[in-house]
Amino acid sequence: MVPLAWALLAAGHEVRVASQPAMLPIITGSGLPGVAVGADLDFAEVFAAGINGDDADGGEVVTADGASVRYAEAMVDDLVAFGRCWSPDLLVHEPFNLAGAVTAQVLGIPAVKHLWGADFTELVPIAEDVATGDLVRRFGIDRLSASADLVLDPCPPAMQVPSGSSPRWPMRFVPYNGTAELPPWLWQPPTRPRICVTWGTLMSELDGSDLFLAPRVVDALAESDVEIVVATAPKTRPRFGALPDNVRFADGPLALHVVLPGCQAVVHQGGAGTTMTALAAGVPQVIFPAIVDQRFNATQLESTGAGAVGELDAVAAQVHELLTEPRWRTAAAELAEHNRTRPTPAQVAADLPRLLG
Repeated sequence: MVPLAWALLAAGHEVRVASQPAMLPIITGSGLPGVAVGADLDFAEVFAAGINGDDADGGEVVTADGASVRYAEAMVDDLVAFGRCWSPDLLVHEPFNLAGAVTAQVLGIPAVKHLWGADFTELVPIAEDVATGDLVRRFGIDRLSASADLVLDPCPPAMQVPSGSSPRWPMRFVPYNGTAELPPWLWQPPTRPRICVTWGTLMSELDGSDLFLAPRVVDALAESDVEIVVATAPKTRPRFGALPDNVRFADGPLALHVVLPGCQAVVHQGGAGTTMTALAAGVPQVIFPAIVDQRFNATQLESTGAGAVGELDAVAAQVHELLTEPRWRTAAAELAEHNRTRPTPAQVAADLPRLLG
């Protein structure tokens, strides 16, 4: 969402980014003005409870629905209060932010849902007891609207699911993976195929090698004639043990959008940010999904021919095929080219008043 916020600011609009207090350094670090609303929750803890079935709803549904409700409950009162004080003309929220959808309805302003990639939310309808429960009734609303006024869609059609009742508008996916520095070793192209292994932020916070597979993937690839760049949180370094000379562990923050354009393949967990950043760079992907939204992303990407679902015992052979069979890179290049033809966030920011009537 950061590139759109930048574009709105550059177009002369006032922008405020509201989130839990712990997110403020991330928000302000991107150059955007932040507003702390509600109480902090430990997302890894909430998420782990969901995938372990500790919530009454049970199972993976909690990761998409139950966790969203918990976050909405933690921030909606403050968000509505801030909205009433600031009186915005428009509210943009990410797909699972129920508090944003509720606040827009309370304030009577347009709600724009900003997708991450392929629209997983089309498969996760809002539960009836949420849509008509205390989350909305406390503000005098009988039911939370099932539709947004507009959906901003950064995903090429080949990977996207059919739209629901909300109108969609295409937008180019412009990666933002946090603050970025370009280390000297990235100044020159690699002398042999460069493979990136990354595993997002969430999986590294959870216990269990079955969720954080990056060390096992690196071990499986280490004997191949490739350069391996490991882009995971620095605190995960001890989990990799001794590394051979052809494996480079980034010793500082390494934003994917600066490393992937020089890579011939990427192996990862299937998070939307990683999947879409690799898509924008035209890099073939091997995905090892562990949870429901990652499996969805892997399935949607696989259907385009630009990536494959990983097999740990065969990952070295899978990466070799991505490097040697042109069809993988051709499909990945087609997705990247389609992304480049979509309206930029700057164009969408200029068109938003017209799009919303």
